[in-house]
Amino acid sequence: MEPTSRRSELLARVAHLPLFAGLDRRTLVRVADELEWIALPGGAELFRELDPPDAVYVLIAGCLGAFRGSGERLKLIGRIQPGETVGEMALLSGHPRTATVRALRDSEVVRFSLAAFERMAGAHPEAMLAVARIAVERLERTLDGRHQEPPPRTLALLPAHADIDLDALVERLGRALGRFGEVIVVDAEHFLQAPISELHRVEVEHSFVLYVGSAGHPAWNERCRRQADCLLMVADALVSPSALTSAIPDGETQQVQLLALLQPGRIVAGAARAWRTRLDIDQHIHLRDTADIERLARRIARRSVGVVFSGGGARGFAHIGALRALREAGLTIDAVGGTSIGALMAAGVALEWEDETFLQTFHRAFVSSNPLSDYTLPLVSLVAGRKASKLLQREFGEGDIEDLPLPFYCVSADLAQGRAVVHSEGQLWRALRSTIAIPGVLPPVCSNGRVLVDGGVIDNLPVAAMRRLNAGPIIGIDIAGQHALAADLDETDLPSLWQLLAQRWRGKPKRPGILRILLRAGMVNSASTAEQNASLSDLMLKPPVDGIDLLAWERFDDAIEIGYVHVRDRLAEGCRFGSGGVVSSE
Repeated sequence: MEPTSRRSELLARVAHLPLFAGLDRRTLVRVADELEWIALPGGAELFRELDPPDAVYVLIAGCLGAFRGSGERLKLIGRIQPGETVGEMALLSGHPRTATVRALRDSEVVRFSLAAFERMAGAHPEAMLAVARIAVERLERTLDGRHQEPPPRTLALLPAHADIDLDALVERLGRALGRFGEVIVVDAEHFLQAPISELHRVEVEHSFVLYVGSAGHPAWNERCRRQADCLLMVADALVSPSALTSAIPDGETQQVQLLALLQPGRIVAGAARAWRTRLDIDQHIHLRDTADIERLARRIARRSVGVVFSGGGARGFAHIGALRALREAGLTIDAVGGTSIGALMAAGVALEWEDETFLQTFHRAFVSSNPLSDYTLPLVSLVAGRKASKLLQREFGEGDIEDLPLPFYCVSADLAQGRAVVHSEGQLWRALRSTIAIPGVLPPVCSNGRVLVDGGVIDNLPVAAMRRLNAGPIIGIDIAGQHALAADLDETDLPSLWQLLAQRWRGKPKRPGILRILLRAGMVNSASTAEQNASLSDLMLKPPVDGIDLLAWERFDDAIEIGYVHVRDRLAEGCRFGSGGVVSSE
């Protein structure tokens, strides 16, 4: 390209950017003479941490990532989108670069030297104001724990093996994404030789760009990969991972790596774990029908809804009523998580249980047959736990979490290391057994050096884990309520057995029992996370269940009604749902 033509193109590309907005044509022409146009292939470095602040850069096309650390400890801390500057903090402070910046995909930047920028700022102080504004906005985003990066706009759909037809998936996914913005399909047939400027034009004009790979075009697949914010590997659940023909990058060049597993109308057991292990991808989605395609589209558009269920003993039955109210309001749940009895509820949602199945299952498990009634010699716990384990196996089966139709996790507490453990893979019933292991009541689950107990010990409503799994709206349902124990006596030691029996016969004084003490003790620490959970949630629902004792399994119907009425009334106050998730939650 001739210098004059290239300068004209550069002027057209930068004139609308915040850094140069407001400059007259003559000034823009002078500025363009001092800009250096740089093409960065995906993975290339723009500058390194501690480099001198010799220039400010403006991203024209593509996506850059800011990293801190070194070697394997390099951590992505932020993304730079087209139109944003990079390197402005060091320019303003005069200090060395505070991060390493790399191209997350094929990108174009213009370099503005320190001397040239100072000349422009001297003549046009508003340019320095624009840079300062960008720096402040970026700092505010970094400090805001709720800030979410924008949805990925460019997606690479790559076949994991030969003999896989992507056309039907692309058509259906494009139609589903079309509800959130204009979609275009970029394939080898029409764009094989397209220059990066043409691809940039396509990306500017559309909300979502689907770069479609082909098993017979490795060079094109590599280009799709380098252009993508999100990498979607597509595999057939009926095909063995030994048929793998594609490799994926190390994770630093893609915003999201997701396995899309095409299922034959039913979920093939074990396929998700096998393909996840082979591809080294820890997130997947099952695609059985149109509903799953729409769920994938919501996930890409960051409109998928995650629901988190808290623990709370018998108060947990309120979750059943809350769920019924949410479903009646038109909510489609895309991901679930929970702790203790809330994890059992989440598992039911992940298994796609209907309302009637919830009623029958939990009444059979907790009302008709108390799972905490197989008392034993209290060397480790008050009950043996065999009854609870058999109940979980009977009601939830022997399957793996990876084979659940919906993304699911539950949380337990590892007493060996004093930290929360998020269960998102492995046998479902064993994970559930861990999260309901109330210390002192049920024996802990010991595995691989870990001593796992009820997750409520650390976090009774694990919203933070959902925020890492689901970038869309999050609803928290907290049925823990107040856990105050009533005791109208003043004593340091228990009276004799005969005195206890006499007091019990007279009905006073009021003394909490050992089960209630252990239940309450297991939730004390998690109270400190309540404020954080509320800040991470888009909608927090708290049914008024204080009047229901943690062990009052017989209050089954009452708890359900409380949950239903509370959520129904909250929704009537202004929170609405649609196909795109939470519409409003005033």
